[in-house]
Amino acid sequence: MGAAARSRPGGAAPPLAERVIPWLLGAIVAGSVLAIGAVHTPTLALVSAVVAIAAALSLRASALAGEPSPVKALPALTLLGLTAYTLLQAAPLPLAWLERLSPASADIWSRSLMPLGEAAPRYASVSLDPGATLVEAVKWLTYTGVFITAAFVGARRGAKLGITLVFGSAFLAALTTIAHGLLGATTVFGLYQPRFSVASWHVGPLLNPNNLAGYLNLGILSGVGLLLTSRPLLPPWVAGVGLTTIVGVGIIASSRGGLLVLPLGLALFALLSRRRRGRHRSGPRGRGAAAWLLSVAIGGGALLAALAATNRTLAEMADDNLDKLSLFRSTLPLLADHWLLGIGRGAFETVFPAYRQSPGNIVFTHAENVVIQWAAEWGAPVAAASLVALGVAFRPGKIALRASTAALGAWVGCAVLVLQNLFDLGLEVPGVSIALAATLGSLWGEAHGERPRHEAPAGAPGPERRRPWQAAACAAASALALVSLMVRFGWRDVDHDRRSLRAQSDAGAASGAGWPRFREELRAAILRHPAEPYFPLLGAVAALRGSGESPIPWLQRTLERSRRHGRAHLLLAEVLASRGAKEQALLSLRLAVEDDPGVTDTAAVLARQWTHTWEELLRAVPEGKAGVEVLERMATAGDRRQEVDLRLRCAEEAIARDRARVGAHWAAGDALLAMLEAPGSARCGGDDGRRAACEREIEAHAAAVQGLDDDSFFAVQLRARLLLLGKKSAEAEQLLSGSCERLDNRAGCLRLRVVAAAQMASSEKLLPALRELLSASCTTLAACAATSTWAGDLLAAREDYPSAVTYYARAAQDEPTEERLLKLADAASRAGAHIEASKALERLLQRRGGQDPALRKRVLEEKAKALAPSLSP
Repeated sequence: MGAAARSRPGGAAPPLAERVIPWLLGAIVAGSVLAIGAVHTPTLALVSAVVAIAAALSLRASALAGEPSPVKALPALTLLGLTAYTLLQAAPLPLAWLERLSPASADIWSRSLMPLGEAAPRYASVSLDPGATLVEAVKWLTYTGVFITAAFVGARRGAKLGITLVFGSAFLAALTTIAHGLLGATTVFGLYQPRFSVASWHVGPLLNPNNLAGYLNLGILSGVGLLLTSRPLLPPWVAGVGLTTIVGVGIIASSRGGLLVLPLGLALFALLSRRRRGRHRSGPRGRGAAAWLLSVAIGGGALLAALAATNRTLAEMADDNLDKLSLFRSTLPLLADHWLLGIGRGAFETVFPAYRQSPGNIVFTHAENVVIQWAAEWGAPVAAASLVALGVAFRPGKIALRASTAALGAWVGCAVLVLQNLFDLGLEVPGVSIALAATLGSLWGEAHGERPRHEAPAGAPGPERRRPWQAAACAAASALALVSLMVRFGWRDVDHDRRSLRAQSDAGAASGAGWPRFREELRAAILRHPAEPYFPLLGAVAALRGSGESPIPWLQRTLERSRRHGRAHLLLAEVLASRGAKEQALLSLRLAVEDDPGVTDTAAVLARQWTHTWEELLRAVPEGKAGVEVLERMATAGDRRQEVDLRLRCAEEAIARDRARVGAHWAAGDALLAMLEAPGSARCGGDDGRRAACEREIEAHAAAVQGLDDDSFFAVQLRARLLLLGKKSAEAEQLLSGSCERLDNRAGCLRLRVVAAAQMASSEKLLPALRELLSASCTTLAACAATSTWAGDLLAAREDYPSAVTYYARAAQDEPTEERLLKLADAASRAGAHIEASKALERLLQRRGGQDPALRKRVLEEKAKALAPSLSP
């Protein structure tokens, strides 16, 4: 039965409340996605409040019309059941009860306060992040309200209206993403600054490409159905333009999952649509429209994507990173520990670090698989039951797929979105799930809203007409109460607490007199997120800075809750080294590098500081190729003129493990050059035979670097330095002048060319080389000043003071410092430019507030020298 057949008796206009409900639904669907997907608690609270009002109005209108309450439908009952269960997960229980219900969760709670030397809390919840679980409860109540509202709209006006609203919302999301891309925006709507790096053409209301692609896929298939339906609500050209835009942005999003499931969805739609046309014996008109749609969606959308695509877009599409498979495997032990009641909805981010197997300082907020996510957070029994219930409720036989092509396209879009979430996290974003609930609710309402209604007469007794109001008011009040509970206890999420406490720690609030207060805030954060490893790490940092407590208990808790935490192992190494346990400290450095390659540089520097023997140094190096980067960094750490033998051994060991390391070959050649410069070197000093052998080794390393990377400056640098060491400055300058333009470090090459030109007997090539170096280096004022200072130092060392004055003056102009002004004054005085010297000294005196008598005396002396020639007879 269509929407027209469901008009009110006698053609009477519906009440104002009923006319407002579709507008509210549209505002909810579009507003939730445009407001950054409603992922932030304040935005979610506002959206949820509007949903509560819309759902209450829908329940009242249904009750007044004598219709069955949508709350009693299987989908709504399932969603309400999940809301209630999620709320129960956040409820505090006596710890003894929790030990019987969920031993793994109880163990985490019982050990949470150990770093502070306190006993376990008396009460604890099943959830290991109760605040986040409250937020999730509000989300699921919101989805329930959206479903009820959309079902009411679908029952009264047909599913096409709700589907059109979702399609329009997807078009708005695509349009705003295009606008941000054209403007080169880095903030959303000029207001919201993303906390992570976002590529161009990805800035928009849905910042994650996978979330955006999933949302747009739902819009694409909804638009396909609307365009092919017999009585569309939108003109065909409007739907065509919207569809082209959504397809183009969907491709630009570069989501591999989204691009994979979209063709499957279109194929499924074509198959089901053909079967439907066969039953309805539709003519060729439908097939012609389908061909036109295909040309618009693929041709126009692909053209739009091609115009906006960048190299980064193509690289993202071709990325073969399969880290998600490792994520899925790592989640299995978590499921085994918490299979019955789960860890609490929203707690995955804080609990998962204890099970993460992949190295790196990475935070996984979700399991990237809807089934695993639900099983981990709700427990396997509830997750399985909810999946079965929702699958049964929304199976094709229960949805109005035969009513129109629009319904068929929307249902396929929902199926595609769910399929993508087997390897993406889109459904964890409220804006995406709200669109899904609105679509399914509209389909459900049209399929189950065909029963005759028995409206209460206008003059019915008061109590009979008040009951719908009372029920609706009770439902709205309950929803708003839960929203208030979320705002009270859930707004301080784990990311907020991390950033807040880190800022306090960096500001010095965690040391000295501020430690007790910081300790209390740390304790409160731990009780809000008992499984999070970051807060004990902050406690360890504060303890190491001198809070008076031992950092060991804090680090122990961090490593309990995050087995692969490189920064915790690095901090532990520093603690052990400060206590004289050098061997254990080196082993901790090795574990730090294995767990987080990002700490390699720091670990290599610390290892070189703590030991000067090869055998001990190897304790900090992982086995096999995993240790190559550490060895390479050890070969370049510290003063390269000291411990050259140890540096060379590190470089040679790195090459033995991986001959394709450019940095290791350069480090070996650099160490050999240092040995050639040292006359007492055992390996390269002494007779000519040893020197010749070292020179051949240096050339071999240079050749290896060139073979691995022909554009690398390292090969040319080694050869030029070898020539300079052999007093062949002209050959070195010629080699460099012919190579610098093609090398990856042009500025470094030009600087070495200046050094070579400075060693030549003639200054013919020195000044041109300096001008070219300055031109290449002046990318910023600071860089230009630094290069000018270096050039001035080089010329002053050659006693070419007039030329040195030129470069010192340039440096003092670009970035004046006391050191540069003093160098300018000294060079100018030596060059006889006493006026220039006095001006530089006056600027220096002004910077010192005019309170330096010695400097004032020197200013007068320089002025006197400047006047001396004019006073001579």
